[in-house]
Amino acid sequence: MKNTGFLLCLLMAMLLLAGCSVPFKKRNVLVIGDSNGAAGRGWVYQLQQLRGNGPLVNTALSGNTIGFTDDGNVERNTLENLTSYLRRGYAEMGGIDDILIGLGTNDCKQKFSDRHGEIPANLDTLLNRTQRFFAERGQDMPRIVLLTPPPVAEDAVVSAEFRGARACTEELSAALRRTATLRGYCLVDWQERPGDEILEQSDDGIHFNERGYEILARQVVRSCY
Repeated sequence: MKNTGFLLCLLMAMLLLAGCSVPFKKRNVLVIGDSNGAAGRGWVYQLQQLRGNGPLVNTALSGNTIGFTDDGNVERNTLENLTSYLRRGYAEMGGIDDILIGLGTNDCKQKFSDRHGEIPANLDTLLNRTQRFFAERGQDMPRIVLLTPPPVAEDAVVSAEFRGARACTEELSAALRRTATLRGYCLVDWQERPGDEILEQSDDGIHFNERGYEILARQVVRSCY
């Protein structure tokens, strides 16, 4: 009887917590990403359509990396701009519930090939700085959602700057899986689902058409919402 009472209390507590959770449509979402998120009808746009255009700040930028400066373009280095992203989220939404981080394809460019080994460490630095930002302000840590890079086509398909990016993004995705498990973050594994099928919706092996971005957005919802 005692065990039954305990289980009933536990069930009631879980139901109360579920009832207090903020619906996805109303969650304050900050997106940190690259061109696939910045595109006019990219995956972020499609995600907004799926959730009914709730509060969202999209800092995704074409060419954005986790931690590399591309030809002097510091604005494309998330480690250099993270604080401004987080501050913008608070300024525009009054708070942040979720941070969706979808980066890595540009870090895997051929020009950075001698530094690809630094990418996982840069990711850890990014996540640690994010945690520190909120801890130093005495604020609750938002929910972190990590997104693997979408599959990249073979070298024969992509432009010269992305040669070798397929293998690099596969390795990075393995690191993202480990990181998500260790830190307890939700993972959207685009490498696994939709996997290479998404490349049918791409002309250059890197970017996607509107249907492709819709597929990616739906996987975000399935995986983490």
